[in-house]
Amino acid sequence: MESIPEGKKRSKHLQKLAEKSWNLELIISGAAIFLVSYLPALIDKMLWYYLDNLATDGNLRTSMLPVLAYSFFKLIAWVLIATFVVHFILRAFWVGLVGLLAVYPNGIQIDRLPMQTEFSKEAIRRNFSSFPDYIIRIDRLSNQVFSFAFLLALGGLGVSLLYLILFVFIHPAVLPDWMGSHQDRLFILLGLVLVLGLLPGIFQVLAKRPGGLQNPVLRRIAMFVFTYLPMAMLPLVYRPLNYISLIYSSNVPRRRYFISIVAVMVIMIGGVFGVLIQTQMQLRGRNVLVRHEFFGRENTPNTLFPNRYDNLRAADDLLPAVSVESDVVEGPVLKVFVAYRKWLDNHLIRQCSMPAWPDSLGKTQVRALRDSARLACLTGFFRLSVNDSLYAGPDWIFYTHPQHGTYGLLGYLPTGNFSAGKNLLQVQIPSLANADSLQVYGEVPFWFYPSN
Repeated sequence: MESIPEGKKRSKHLQKLAEKSWNLELIISGAAIFLVSYLPALIDKMLWYYLDNLATDGNLRTSMLPVLAYSFFKLIAWVLIATFVVHFILRAFWVGLVGLLAVYPNGIQIDRLPMQTEFSKEAIRRNFSSFPDYIIRIDRLSNQVFSFAFLLALGGLGVSLLYLILFVFIHPAVLPDWMGSHQDRLFILLGLVLVLGLLPGIFQVLAKRPGGLQNPVLRRIAMFVFTYLPMAMLPLVYRPLNYISLIYSSNVPRRRYFISIVAVMVIMIGGVFGVLIQTQMQLRGRNVLVRHEFFGRENTPNTLFPNRYDNLRAADDLLPAVSVESDVVEGPVLKVFVAYRKWLDNHLIRQCSMPAWPDSLGKTQVRALRDSARLACLTGFFRLSVNDSLYAGPDWIFYTHPQHGTYGLLGYLPTGNFSAGKNLLQVQIPSLANADSLQVYGEVPFWFYPSN
């Protein structure tokens, strides 16, 4: 009796498992939809955290790399959600078809169709294959979509780890100044990544040439590059990611495979740049979606942006530089929050010098005196006015915003001098370009109606 090879036994065993895996796929897909739905908001919070606590310059052009990475991860999050939803629908549809086949095992009985001519019956025969074959195609499509979702997840995870290494390497606050500016480190690292990325292609070209890799040393180097370099470029996810991608590339017809790759790349690049442009406009307070000729598109006092007001702001929106509790004020005081961005540190250090405290003071006393001196520095740094009235010394206090965790100053302004109706709150800081002038840090329109 001829024995069955061990490989074929494993293959048949795995095929039997695959036939029974649909219920587990539904559970995984449903759980994945629930968990991945939190990703967009989490990615938003990561960008807001960077802008609040890590960005070293208020100019968005210097934060282009983090915003570009944010755009990529945001698109991946939405594509993952869409992919798992599509898989869930396809697999649920497949379950319904299997149940229908159990009730009607003969499938479509064309000869018994009512009100059909011979011509229409012939068209049905051409357009609709056997019912079991259709169910098998839906099953295969569900499996492909499911594996593609994990391909996206693993690829996104690998790119995120690579970006994290890149970000740590080039961020000014991480490495000492003697290692060069972060622009220099960026160019060095990008050059290194480019060289490492080209090495496999160079060895592929050499391998195609007669005697190209006959040298034992060169062959060992090439094998080392092919074996370990991709693992270094995509740590932790290289092997599972490539198992899926190599299965696709070796089983899908070449023309179809390359067309699919090009289509996915075009869609992804277009989506990333779409998210990037929308995010840049959002951070600048511009609305690019408005198509009405006379409607305001810019962040000016004539446009009400909900994120300026605690009662209107969505939970996931970026906290602006200056915000108030409500768009309508009725009470005796107006509560104002001014965000303290990390990039202000360099300018504050130049503006204020901390006194030296006597050694006789205890640590608790020194901390209290140091906080008082810092608060006095910030009070002189932020110039607050309502309409044309300057508030020379509002009673600021350090405050961490409860919704976003943003550090800043909280102040209470008496409303006795406010005009009934629309008012404009404005906060200015010393100009970063010209120390003798001021620039607007943030402004908020609000409406005051005194309570009777």
